[in-house]
Amino acid sequence: MPAALLLACIMLFSSCPLPLYASEASIVFPDTLSTPFKRYSLKPFMRPARKTVGIALSGGGANGIAQIGVLKALDEERIPVDYIAGTSMGAIIGGLYSCGYSPADLEIIAETLPWQSVLSIREENPRARIFLEQQRIRDRSTIAIRFDKLKLMIPKSLSSAQALTGTLDLLVLNGIYHSWQDFNSLPVQFRAVSTDLISGKRITLTSGSLSEAMRASSTIPVLFEPIERDGYRLVDGGLVANLPVDELDVVNASYKIAVDTHGSMYSKSGDLDLPWKAADQAISILTGLQYPAQLEKADLVITPDLQSHNATDFSDVKALIEAGYKKGRVLAGTIRRSIETRPVRETDIGSYNKSYLFDGGESANREHTGIVSGIVRNGTALNRTLTELLETDLFTSVYAVIDKPKKNIVFHLTPLPRIARITITGGPQGVLSIEEGETCFRPVIGQLYTNTTATRSLEDLVRLYRKKGYSLVEPQKVILSGDNLQVTMSSGMVNGIEIVQNRNSIGLTPILREIKIDTTTAIRSGKAEESAENLYETGVFSRVSLSAEKTPFIDDGSGRTLTFSLVEKPSSVLRLGLRYDETSNAQFLLDLRNENIGGTTSSFGGWIKAGKNNSVANLEFAMPRIGSTHFTLFSRLFFDQREFDTRDLRFSADFNGYDSDDIASYGIQRYGITGAFGTRIRKNGRLAIDFTLQNAQSYHATDSGPATLRTAELNLLSVGASLTIDSRNSAQIPTSGSYTHLSYTVTPELLDNDASFWQLSGIHEENIPLGSHTTLQLSGAAGISGSYMPLSEQFFLGGPGNAYSRRFIGLKQNDLIGNNMATAGLQLSYSPPFEIIFPASFLLQYNAGNVWEKRSDMSLSRLIHGIGTGIVWNTPAGPAKLTVSKGFAFLREEGDRESSSLRFSDTLWYFSLGHDF
Repeated sequence: MPAALLLACIMLFSSCPLPLYASEASIVFPDTLSTPFKRYSLKPFMRPARKTVGIALSGGGANGIAQIGVLKALDEERIPVDYIAGTSMGAIIGGLYSCGYSPADLEIIAETLPWQSVLSIREENPRARIFLEQQRIRDRSTIAIRFDKLKLMIPKSLSSAQALTGTLDLLVLNGIYHSWQDFNSLPVQFRAVSTDLISGKRITLTSGSLSEAMRASSTIPVLFEPIERDGYRLVDGGLVANLPVDELDVVNASYKIAVDTHGSMYSKSGDLDLPWKAADQAISILTGLQYPAQLEKADLVITPDLQSHNATDFSDVKALIEAGYKKGRVLAGTIRRSIETRPVRETDIGSYNKSYLFDGGESANREHTGIVSGIVRNGTALNRTLTELLETDLFTSVYAVIDKPKKNIVFHLTPLPRIARITITGGPQGVLSIEEGETCFRPVIGQLYTNTTATRSLEDLVRLYRKKGYSLVEPQKVILSGDNLQVTMSSGMVNGIEIVQNRNSIGLTPILREIKIDTTTAIRSGKAEESAENLYETGVFSRVSLSAEKTPFIDDGSGRTLTFSLVEKPSSVLRLGLRYDETSNAQFLLDLRNENIGGTTSSFGGWIKAGKNNSVANLEFAMPRIGSTHFTLFSRLFFDQREFDTRDLRFSADFNGYDSDDIASYGIQRYGITGAFGTRIRKNGRLAIDFTLQNAQSYHATDSGPATLRTAELNLLSVGASLTIDSRNSAQIPTSGSYTHLSYTVTPELLDNDASFWQLSGIHEENIPLGSHTTLQLSGAAGISGSYMPLSEQFFLGGPGNAYSRRFIGLKQNDLIGNNMATAGLQLSYSPPFEIIFPASFLLQYNAGNVWEKRSDMSLSRLIHGIGTGIVWNTPAGPAKLTVSKGFAFLREEGDRESSSLRFSDTLWYFSLGHDF
């Protein structure tokens, strides 16, 4: 019994009239539960004795979601849970339940969480949320290999599981309750079982970061990166104890319930078509050997009927929860009867004169009279009657004064005080209105209520703050002054931010500039999430996690430290790429760079491309952010040489078109230095001024057709400005986001350039989702130039699109070359939910446009059109694209006798494999 409650009872006893308590009278207290009540309450209160209940939740992947249904059934039957031990998915469900999420909350989370993306083994950040330079590096490479001081780093796993880490971190941060470094401080004492990958030992986690414990217990080896903690490398606890019933013995749970959701194994070899399915099968084999011993330790085993449901199938969460709920409801009555306790000795009071007294006088508690009188009048056993009074949950304390010689017994009850009004103070200013706060306490204001109802009202108040984004605001003081309930909320602030790095190779400036949290105000969950995402999206961390642990012996919310735990990547990266297309044949890419120079997150390195018709060499330095500012810097030494064919583009009234034999070959070679300085616009945008000093040479191959383009060799100095924003989720087949690039460049008469020129251009692409599988892409580009432009600086259109020639379906690469251009297009893509060997997308494309030598020549009447259809496969080697297209135009020349002006070019097939670089 808590000391405060015992003291209150003694004071109550001493204040009663002396004659009532003669030497023959004695005080009898009910048998109460000794386990401390760790939820919010108005006052300390007695709870009737029962067996303590512990639940062991097994692993089982998606099958583990059925455990929510079991908890839901127990909650509806008011069966309490004192301890939870969980493994894998059971650790996730159990950990969230322990920190205050109700079964209804868990049901909503399970049904709305995008499980496939949360558990995805994809390592990369979302493309739309990384720096432009990082986008370009990623877009052109197929394989990335990391080095640590020239030592090749073999990946420990397929994924760092950052999506799962971030999800669990936020769920725990937004929990109703937070642990005080020890999971025994939670309303439901919790233990997570994991396995040390080095020694093979079972490691039970009972303290520290709750989300990290859940994450460690559910880390599937090979798929997810192990959690390094206290010298251990922790992975899925299912390897050693998939159903940890014996953990409930450690906490002395009186009644042990095992919830087994491990499901069945895959029965066909064809089912093991993915690495995570093979890993799940291996764990299932190991867990099968452990089960008999664990099941024998349980007082009751609940096994939901999962009907051979696969552990990797999250497609029908509702059915899984319902399966657990049905089995839980069936067994709830058995559990309720089993946890009841009977007094060792009972006193018969059937023949006694029975009465009762309320603190403050009977007249002040008329509402309780009708409830208590029947229980007291019908009571025949003293302990049973005391228990029944406590079970009403209307009183904070109950005891009896019995005078056996006189056959007289008086029951003393301390009812919960009547509440007429509520006052909420503290917390962030202006967050809650008076009406919102009173809504939470409506069940207790001006009416009879229970301890459970009071607890629920306080928890609803905390939930209201959580919904508004305040993760750490909670009741600090609860005072009853007369009929006024005064609730003082904590500030919701932290006393500091702690950065924990596994390597300590990154300076604080690049870290702190990404953290958007103000420690002088209440912590917002959105800002915490944004900060963690910002850190991860720098690209120098493989995992970022956060936690806000309470500091013991400090009562207010400021006794917390917000901790960011950072696992750093090796900074040296070698990237490789391969590509084949029908124009340039085979091409090879090698990219080597250090992506974290001096712990600043700046990068330095180079890349080369070699192919039959082109070669590129670049040496680059990029600062995504200069210090804590949003300014950015980029510079590059470059060499770029390519050869291309162009033809005399003609159209014919014949649908087969006209295949020109007048093909001329040209080459362009450029080398020099370029630099840009500007400011970021979010992560995926940049506004910059730039300069380029280069030698630009264009030439005509002597063994090709007649030269129709003017060539030259010039030394050029250009200056300009540009705006780039790229929020596309993919550069190849985007399904969302947009791309915008605006630029203006002027080249004055300097060096050996005897004529100044300028160029203004703009490109925009918008991707509009039309349902879950279809995307409409609208694009447009336009550019104008001065009257004179060297060939190396002109606009190139034609082909499926690459770094040199803008996409124009229906034409060959470089079919259109000119000083001015305009083009518009649309593309409809459909990605079916099934695979065609690989994930695939079907394309339907249309574009229209042209180039003109002079701006005065630009006219809609001279537009060329193109239409095509194709398919793109997402292969491990990069996208494989096959397209068939047709160009046409409405051209009526002078003296043309054809009835129709529709003319066609030849039918073209495009094929490419690999990323464009």
